[in-house]
Amino acid sequence: MLKALRDLRNVRVVVYHPKDRERDELVDQIRRIGCNVEAVWPPRDAIPSDADIVFMLFRQDGFTHVLLKALAERDARVTLVAIVEFESPAVIEAVARAGAAAIVTKPIRAFGLLTSIVIAHTISSKEKILLDRVRKLEARLEGFRKLEKAKQILMSRKGLSEQEAYETIRSRAMTARITMEIVCETIINAEEFVGF
Repeated sequence: MLKALRDLRNVRVVVYHPKDRERDELVDQIRRIGCNVEAVWPPRDAIPSDADIVFMLFRQDGFTHVLLKALAERDARVTLVAIVEFESPAVIEAVARAGAAAIVTKPIRAFGLLTSIVIAHTISSKEKILLDRVRKLEARLEGFRKLEKAKQILMSRKGLSEQEAYETIRSRAMTARITMEIVCETIINAEEFVGF
């Protein structure tokens, strides 16, 4: 947790909230915490690419829809903290659908803000690590599928054993100084072309 607190000095925060006293106090408090903060209103079509945390006011208006569209297209590394004026089914659904990592209620108070930022950023960071692991595992699984398919093609076309097919793929990859996955893709593509 101490590392998370130290890391806040490098965090870029964007606050989407109409200009008023509450927004100014929120921005001042985030600045006191040590984050680099920018207040934006009216919303733009895209979340700034260097944003780490986005505070967004959720309410039932056209601006919220613009922001929700921008959030849907945001970089996965951006953490969302929802600002909620009142609890209505539509607002709660929008907050959940947008993937908020924390919620700040109005009227906004300085107390609890640091905790919300740290917890949201920590949860979001852990989620990103898990998503990266999942992507890597999916890529490996896809590589195994391609290897199995390429081996099956060599076994049926060339009459090789499973081990011979594997050694053929491995040998071609080493000779050409390319990955086994590329060799497998080449075999699969050639089979699909010939089979056409």
